[in-house]
Amino acid sequence: MNYSLRKASSIDLFVSEVAAASRLAIEIVAEADDPPLPAAKLHRLPRYPFAQTFFRARYVAALTEEIAPRLIVVQQHLPSAAAIAARVKIPVMLQRHNFARAPKGGLFGARHVRALNSLAGLTFVSEAAQREFSRDWPEVTIPRWVIPNGVDIQAWRPRATRETFALVVGRATPEKGLLEAAQALASALEREAAWSAVFVVAGAARGAAYLAEVRAALAPLGARARVLTDVPFAEVKALSESAAIALVPSKWREPFGRTCLEAHAGGAAVISSGSGGLREISGDAALYAPDAEVAGLTAAIKALVADDALRARLAAQGRARVKTLFDLPRVASRLDDACEAVLRRFK
Repeated sequence: MNYSLRKASSIDLFVSEVAAASRLAIEIVAEADDPPLPAAKLHRLPRYPFAQTFFRARYVAALTEEIAPRLIVVQQHLPSAAAIAARVKIPVMLQRHNFARAPKGGLFGARHVRALNSLAGLTFVSEAAQREFSRDWPEVTIPRWVIPNGVDIQAWRPRATRETFALVVGRATPEKGLLEAAQALASALEREAAWSAVFVVAGAARGAAYLAEVRAALAPLGARARVLTDVPFAEVKALSESAAIALVPSKWREPFGRTCLEAHAGGAAVISSGSGGLREISGDAALYAPDAEVAGLTAAIKALVADDALRARLAAQGRARVKTLFDLPRVASRLDDACEAVLRRFK
């Protein structure tokens, strides 16, 4: 993770946005390049070349002595949360942004349970993630909540007249389904000269070989296909606010799917694989292509290209759903409530 404007992960964005909307006073501890994401107070976590969990925990424990917070909320990394909890006298919560690993028996499993039960609370990014955890880890008894990602719906400005392009945002890795989306778009848009495709790809260097396959699949579209790499969030947001169609073709079980949430907020008509927590975001406000199969994606693209009214209806339904369920003040309030519940238990 990198708490910066240019390199922020979805978790960094979540932290920045929720902190800004919170009714609590929140200080951020994070590795951050310049310029950093907004924060009322940012403590820059040093980049340790080795033994990172140990040194991070020691740094946070020392910082706790200095600034005297009432609660520490750790993002994603259980070893860090447990190591901090062992060094401080205040409650430590962990926020999980993906599915937990399936339990293993023996010493590893027992240590994992102890680490989790040493915490004051646990949050999950989706109902799907929490259900699976409750099934797999019955020995964990700490309180838990579902805190999804959110967006400040007032900050999103969907264009009334949409541009005729399909947008795909994701990492350069096979589980995100970019190759299947490229193949489907090359087929569906072959004879649709007014339509184009835009891919915004993160992790281009690490996934160079896979990205080369994506580019090759898009080659039949020629100049009507653009591939942008490692684009700042502001540019991704602007594309989401302009695109007529957005594809979320994840092949793996998405814990939640922030790109899907942003596509709805931006006013695009969404095509989704529906995997993991994606259906919790879209409900009836998307067309689904299960398992991101090329044939299903192609059919959905063709249906939306051919039907202006369908695109407009799905776009309106999606944005209304985000406003009702995932607007940032609502999400921040849910996290605030969880934090305050923990603090009441530790008075």
